[in-house]
Amino acid sequence: MQNATPMLRQYLEIKKQYPGTLLFFRLGDFYELFNEDAVVGSRELDITLTARHKDSQNPVPMCGVPHHAAAAYISKLVKKGYRVAICEQTENAGKDVKLVKREVVRVITPGTAVDSQLIESKESIYLAALCGAGECFGVSFLELSTGEFFTSQISGADAWTKICADIESFAPRELLFPESLRVLIETSFNNPHRLKSSDSFEVVSIAPADSRKFSTTLTALDDWLFQTEDCHNLLIRQLNVKDLSGFGLDGKPFAVRAAGVCLRYAQETQRAAAAHISDISYLHSNDFLVLDAITLKNLEIIEPRNEKADTRF
Repeated sequence: MQNATPMLRQYLEIKKQYPGTLLFFRLGDFYELFNEDAVVGSRELDITLTARHKDSQNPVPMCGVPHHAAAAYISKLVKKGYRVAICEQTENAGKDVKLVKREVVRVITPGTAVDSQLIESKESIYLAALCGAGECFGVSFLELSTGEFFTSQISGADAWTKICADIESFAPRELLFPESLRVLIETSFNNPHRLKSSDSFEVVSIAPADSRKFSTTLTALDDWLFQTEDCHNLLIRQLNVKDLSGFGLDGKPFAVRAAGVCLRYAQETQRAAAAHISDISYLHSNDFLVLDAITLKNLEIIEPRNEKADTRF
């Protein structure tokens, strides 16, 4: 951006580090969004779109929300499938400080929004990761607020069908997967509704065509992030063990990959908030009963139906 102020240059540098997010940039008592983020934020939050340097040849689109009320706006964006990076001032303004330091302290995504201000009480929010090839697939589920962490691996001609059934049963809010599986993922989990697609970010939300499906946000990651060795070492460090045999993960590389990616994503977005994850359970196919989305909804297992009580007697 030509002739950008020091503050806008700072914003642009931070924005480059967090592609695929809407950057909430702290300015005093407000979080501000600029450029394309402002256009998207204004539209999705139904707030006024204005501009910085309105009278110049290149005005900068902007919009903002009060910091004390930000949770409600962030919750609305996350429920629509967006990812929000929270950028805070990390030093106090002073006479000798022309530009305060700022840094992103957290990235809130559909699968990691666990603050009480962002979700309804007693609501389970699962983050899932999926990988595999041919007739073998691994899947992992993480409930960040409680630290519940599961992983599984299924092989055979019907492996993909079973994995899809497991995912539907957990109904994760966000599904991580390698870019190489994009076509298979988007085809299997219904036709995706692309909320936003640009050079900056892409938000793909599965909009269910019927009540048997669930809504989730698809997050494609680079294939190299699913390397077995890296995922294995990450799990060992997090769980503070010498090997993963005690968790039943020997000889299950896809389960290890899925779990490692799920954990890394939680660490990178939540920072220290993921430190409490200290255990992982391997799910055998006979360990649990797979319930479809209709049953889960009727039994109110994942979330309440929010139906008004019938007061007629």
